[in-house]
Amino acid sequence: MPTPTRRSPHGPARTGAATPPSGTTAASDDPAPSPGKGTIAGLYLVAGLVMGGVWAWNQGSPLWEHAVKLLVLLFVAAPLLHRARSRRAARRPARRLQLSFVRLAAAKIALVALAIGASWLLEDSMRHPDLAVAAGLTSVITVLGPLLHRYLLVRSPTAVP
Repeated sequence: MPTPTRRSPHGPARTGAATPPSGTTAASDDPAPSPGKGTIAGLYLVAGLVMGGVWAWNQGSPLWEHAVKLLVLLFVAAPLLHRARSRRAARRPARRLQLSFVRLAAAKIALVALAIGASWLLEDSMRHPDLAVAAGLTSVITVLGPLLHRYLLVRSPTAVP
């Protein structure tokens, strides 16, 4: 019984009889995703949604309250989650790379400063500037987070060479 062929999502549908399999159109020719890329992108998506949601939830609050709440989320909640995750992963061998606290803190402070600046600039020109800033936070974290993630990594001192 012949196996039906699937249409390519990027090309027109083939008509006619099924072609026999050949070595040039094997499924293994498609580039495999890098390990961990999907999970990193997913984590940045969740982080962007959470931080954008916190900013939108506090719509109408003074800028200093936004800053304090976001900094608490970034510098208290995130390290606690990281610590819980690292305890779970303690049974695995040490990784060669780990997140740099200094680089991550600088990126977080820059992100909060960017959000405060955008909110301040949009304050008089929009009806709900906090919602625009929340959407911008979500977008920036989701898109730029995975791209800049490798710059936040440093060599682990406990890693086995």
